[in-house]
Amino acid sequence: MVENVFNQSIWGDEGFSAILSMKPLPEIIKIISKDTSPPLWNLTEWLVFKTLGTDEIYIRGLSLFFFFGAAIFTYKIGSFCWSRKTGFWALILTILNPFFFIYAFEGRMYSIMALGVTASNYFFLRIFYNEEKVRQRDKIGYFFFTLWALYSHHFAIFNIFIQILWWFYELIFGKRNRAKKMFKLFLITGLGYTPWLIPLYNQTKMVSGGFWLGKPNSNDLINLIFDYLACGIKNTNLKIPILNKPLYEIGLYLVFATLILRKWWKNFKKTLFQILCFLGPIILTWLISQNFQSIFFNRYLLYTIPSAMIILASSRSKISIVPLSTLVILFGIIDYNYFTHPQKLPFRQYSEYVKSQLKEGDFLINWNSSSHHLWETKYYGIPAPIYIPPHGGELPFFVGTALMEKEDIIREIPKDIKRLGVITSGPIEEIVLTDYTQISLKEFKNLKFILYEKSK
Repeated sequence: MVENVFNQSIWGDEGFSAILSMKPLPEIIKIISKDTSPPLWNLTEWLVFKTLGTDEIYIRGLSLFFFFGAAIFTYKIGSFCWSRKTGFWALILTILNPFFFIYAFEGRMYSIMALGVTASNYFFLRIFYNEEKVRQRDKIGYFFFTLWALYSHHFAIFNIFIQILWWFYELIFGKRNRAKKMFKLFLITGLGYTPWLIPLYNQTKMVSGGFWLGKPNSNDLINLIFDYLACGIKNTNLKIPILNKPLYEIGLYLVFATLILRKWWKNFKKTLFQILCFLGPIILTWLISQNFQSIFFNRYLLYTIPSAMIILASSRSKISIVPLSTLVILFGIIDYNYFTHPQKLPFRQYSEYVKSQLKEGDFLINWNSSSHHLWETKYYGIPAPIYIPPHGGELPFFVGTALMEKEDIIREIPKDIKRLGVITSGPIEEIVLTDYTQISLKEFKNLKFILYEKSK
């Protein structure tokens, strides 16, 4: 089987989610309430595991399913607010957007959140701007998918802030009767989220203890916007020969050209809503990160990308078709190269090798370098506790301590172990085992498996 990003080995966070989703439902809720996200991804992953299996293809297939769902609702927004042709362009741009494309194959909550947010915006727009009366199925759709987004990740709340801002505008200057109906829907949706408010509060207290994110500067803000528009996959090997420029840079220039040639005066109100949905959550999280706990993290805001692609696709001029079509081609080339060149550590092959080398009585440990691989080794059937020297301190909660069990961390190597296997992706030089001598080393990209024998 030719390896690609769809069937490549899972990595740390995906492993964390997979191990959690293998547990019984009550335990999933109990554990994840002590972590940093709501439970919807794990509940859907649990359902897939129960019905199909736990292989990587099912994990990535689930994420891809939600990814296409988000793209379909992007099409529906474009069709509803502009035309079917606009919806089609928005659909293609969203599917091929490099940053969005990456996380179509990640076994985490990113695609499922994007689906919830995009669908919520679609039904929000229908409630206000459907020329007929407000349909019951639009109310139900808004309620369902807004809760879907919130139970996927709390960063979805920033999109709701934008909806509330727009609601104020309509209440004061526009469709007041629709705004009054929308207010009731806000309240009902808020009630639907109340069961998670206490876990959310406890999670917020844990995060306030210091996360790994630094304070973002203005360059971080600009770079994030550029990444979402065209530069999500920075492959410097893919270049235009004559210009000697990477494709992602050319892609960004094409985005600028499309925006310049766009007919901004047509349907500006609808465009403004999409601008707010794109830039609003990004700027809000950036501002919060300047004065409070830093929460500015690109993956958790990718749900804004469909709005950016709708802006590019809509109110086109005849000449803007040229840069737009070229952009689609460049996106396709970048994505194809990414899809066929997986970069994640080859844990599947690695685990097969480790199993082939183990003898009865051998003991495995995860060396706690800049990162550990506890979840990957559990998933691939070579469980190895994290070894932390007696005075090595405690692990920070964001490395998955909510899911760790007592036996997952050891401070001493059992005294009767004659052969010790060390799993690490860090420098070999940092491994210090005074009673053991290295007898073999095998490397798989950055992954290393070192066998030690107890010194006589």
